[in-house]
Amino acid sequence: MKDYDVFIAGGGIGGSMAAKFAARGGLKTLFVEKQKTPRGKPCSGIQFKYFEKILGEKIPRERLCRHQIARIETHFHDGTSFRAPFPMFNYMRKTFDHWLNQVAREAGAEFRDECEFLDFEETGEEVTITVQPRGGEPEKLRARYALDATGLTAMPMRRKLRPRDFGAAAAGGGINFYIDGPARLDPRTVYQFWDLNFSDAMFAWIYTKTLDDGRDYWVVGTACTSGDIRERQRLFYNYVREKFGIQGRIVEKEELLTGMDMKSRDRVWLGQGRILMVGDAAGLLDGVRGVGQDAAAISGRLAAKAILRSRETGTPVLEEYARLTRQIVAQTRANQEREIDQCKNNEELKRYIKSNMFKTGAKMLVQMFLNYFRPVERLRLLPP
Repeated sequence: MKDYDVFIAGGGIGGSMAAKFAARGGLKTLFVEKQKTPRGKPCSGIQFKYFEKILGEKIPRERLCRHQIARIETHFHDGTSFRAPFPMFNYMRKTFDHWLNQVAREAGAEFRDECEFLDFEETGEEVTITVQPRGGEPEKLRARYALDATGLTAMPMRRKLRPRDFGAAAAGGGINFYIDGPARLDPRTVYQFWDLNFSDAMFAWIYTKTLDDGRDYWVVGTACTSGDIRERQRLFYNYVREKFGIQGRIVEKEELLTGMDMKSRDRVWLGQGRILMVGDAAGLLDGVRGVGQDAAAISGRLAAKAILRSRETGTPVLEEYARLTRQIVAQTRANQEREIDQCKNNEELKRYIKSNMFKTGAKMLVQMFLNYFRPVERLRLLPP
């Protein structure tokens, strides 16, 4: 039976960051990914410029889409809209995550793709873990700590430790359509649509992506916490196709569903004992901000830092992790209390968004400046 200091389930952004910083700190680290890599992942693939600070890496230009985001255009149900500067990175998770896998390996972490996490058992000072390579037999290994960084659709460790968080059926999710035709749209703009008919989770969206064939496609998508997400997407797609003259065919569809109760105000949970949650598995889901990869990256990095500090100080690892993530946990919980499912109709939603619009814009400018000087654990995630 092989022994490790740290085992991580999930080869996405949070898992790769945890693996990179654990290995860089001298910990024998294994992270596994169920799918063959590079693998696709339904996700916005959009992040603020401070993302490089969290990653501790300069993002190579070839890992980004052709068009980077320069502005945002917000639309309401009554046809009104406004535009604002909004510089952000734009990438495909398939290309981006594969690069982060390589970064973690270069730091000294062992990586296995096509390797499924099956189960774990915490016993005293170690965790016994069962994994299964594709086409192979189940294999047991030992680690001092185990991290669940499997993302929104899986969360096997959390499901075992906190089954009350999950229902029998999917409780929410998101859908993307990739469209290959022209449209009356700017490829450097993210379009947001705040309309409860399209989404009760946050906004519906349009932006552009560069796929494996080197061509650019319009991405039209939405997310919801209740109701029929396919019907919401049908309504939204038909609406924007007419409004912006979107032509061409749908060349690809992505769909992400989760069993976690997305309306629960008790979603944030960092783990138990020697088992730590990272990113979506930790419940760091924030519909107010509409982005979550920065929270996944920070939590993965800080989980590794908590393990290293725990070994030095003897403080329980979960106590260290809670202290290091105090800022992002507080921000996420506060935002979860004011998500848009509290609005009864679109008029109320518009008043809610517009009442916070200018205040949020001013805060963003201040927080963007201050983030240049803050350590990672004190970064203010944007929009604030």
